[in-house]
Amino acid sequence: MTADNTKEISKIFDNIVTTLKKNHIDNPENESKIIISYASGKKNFNFISETDLNIDKINSIVEKRLEGKPLAKIINQKGFWNDVFYTNEDTLDPRADSEILVESILDDYGFMKTIKFKFIDLCSGTGCLGLSLLGELSNSHCLFIDISHEALKVNKINSNQLNLDTRSTFLVSDLLSDSSLNLNNIEFIVSNPPYIKSLDIKKLNFETLHDPLLSLDGGVDGCDFYRSIILQLKNLKYKGCLYLEIDPIVKGDVIKLVLDNGANILYIKQDYLKNDRLIKITFL
Repeated sequence: MTADNTKEISKIFDNIVTTLKKNHIDNPENESKIIISYASGKKNFNFISETDLNIDKINSIVEKRLEGKPLAKIINQKGFWNDVFYTNEDTLDPRADSEILVESILDDYGFMKTIKFKFIDLCSGTGCLGLSLLGELSNSHCLFIDISHEALKVNKINSNQLNLDTRSTFLVSDLLSDSSLNLNNIEFIVSNPPYIKSLDIKKLNFETLHDPLLSLDGGVDGCDFYRSIILQLKNLKYKGCLYLEIDPIVKGDVIKLVLDNGANILYIKQDYLKNDRLIKITFL
């Protein structure tokens, strides 16, 4: 048993941390707090009392974690930016790497907090990017686009839980191919498309492979979606900005793709691990 019947929170916490460390799981202290909080029905670890503890639930979560299943897929939630998002087997789990997109857009558009405008979250998945931006830009409206009906269901759950329904609309589409799309009033587009090279999928760690293949596979060179997005925007004569999450491995290919199509690169930014993660593009 990971937790005994003494129900002493500190002992339970230490026990879980030790177990996770022995199994080489990253961030064992943080995960231990999340496990105990979730099993206790509390949002804040510091507010848990011994009467809140559910030992059986704690042990069940830890056992699944030791089998290699990501914690987010076990408890169906993952923290991102300022909120906790519902996630499941149909969506890519939110990752801290992607927060640089939210941070950069807020740096660029923070002055528009009181101005009404629209933007697109393309390949939206859980909706963590667009919803985080809606939470910060209080007069904005987001169109969430994904090819997966199931992913958009998750997106809608998160929009509802965060009380952002009135400023969210949803579209099932293969990127920007839907004939109803009008980009004339879209201020910017943010996107975290699939970008893992097909042959590299099998090299991913076991936890990442719990994310849907649809959200990972970027084709032979990892650039299938970058290529389609940029060509579609060029053909649609889009005049706004595009914020793309990139894989550092294909950074050079993406840069060439952008320049070959007459677009401009405004900047490239690194994530918190100092990896090139964001490219801002204009189609003026």
